[in-house]
Amino acid sequence: MKKYFNNDLRAMRITAYTSANNEALTQTFVKAVSLMTECLKNNGTVIVCGNGGSAADAEHMAGELVGRFGYDRKSLPCISLCSPSATFTAIANDYGYEQVFKRQVQGFGKSKDVLLGISTSGNSQNVAEAFKAASEIGMKTIAMTGEKESKLSQMADVCIRVPSSKTPRIQEIHALMIHSFCRAIEDEIFNKAQFTDLPAKKIISAEEINQLAQAIKGYRSVFTNGCFDILHPGHVFILNECRKHGELLIVGLNTDNSVKRLKGDSRPYHKFADRAAVLAALECIDYVVGFDEDTPKEIIEALTPKILIKGGDYNENTVVGADWVKKNGGEVIIIPLLEGHSTTSILKDSKK
Repeated sequence: MKKYFNNDLRAMRITAYTSANNEALTQTFVKAVSLMTECLKNNGTVIVCGNGGSAADAEHMAGELVGRFGYDRKSLPCISLCSPSATFTAIANDYGYEQVFKRQVQGFGKSKDVLLGISTSGNSQNVAEAFKAASEIGMKTIAMTGEKESKLSQMADVCIRVPSSKTPRIQEIHALMIHSFCRAIEDEIFNKAQFTDLPAKKIISAEEINQLAQAIKGYRSVFTNGCFDILHPGHVFILNECRKHGELLIVGLNTDNSVKRLKGDSRPYHKFADRAAVLAALECIDYVVGFDEDTPKEIIEALTPKILIKGGDYNENTVVGADWVKKNGGEVIIIPLLEGHSTTSILKDSKK
């Protein structure tokens, strides 16, 4: 189940947590999803609470599970303890703010339920009190916190500790994790989506195209292509603009034989492996795929990207694969070129 969170991290361009820290984070993510999935399969309820931004996360998660996240399906029982204003303020007024979640857990909670408490510090007293009540009932508890040891990390059955001490960074990962929870819970319970891991490496071989095609189905994928013989500012401009239009950017790269047929015997200037390595080093690019044909038609039809992009020296009628992408519900975009930059002119000037 860790593939859900790992894929979402990659699609959101969050690379700070893809090191050793990420393994611990994803392992606790798997445990948390397992607890919530088992609860919901046994007709239990996921109960969520938090303060401030974490209260918004709690309501967000309840809305996604009770309503829908990825597709139409049966409603799933999830309650946010942050939204009933009359109940919330009455408890705060009569018993104190530290009791606002505890009293609700005592009223709603059953042993088959799961309590998810969200706190960037991990020390929110009202969430801690709710955990005490949940433990007395026999409920399983999940905490989402920052990296520091805390009250909740000591109390929870599972504690997901984001490897940061900065509140904004913790909240950003918590928000991403809410979506990953919902995606994983839906797929695990309803078994509707066929979810494939996004490849870890950026340069994709011909044998791995089908795997990539399966993995990108759930994402707003962008495809562009070129020889990229000598990378220059015009290329970088186009590639950065491409990435802005989607969650994943895939670049089709002509092999050496393909470039030679298109550009003549003096090209390519750099071999395919070198060109692919340079492109893969760019942050805006997620995957590089080679093609030996004169055009990327076969790759486009295999991948069926959501968006196909070319530079301003093309129009929609001349873009290879445009008909296929549009037929499958995608769109074609033409991005104006950055004037004054071309590989041909660079090579020409180098001979003077």
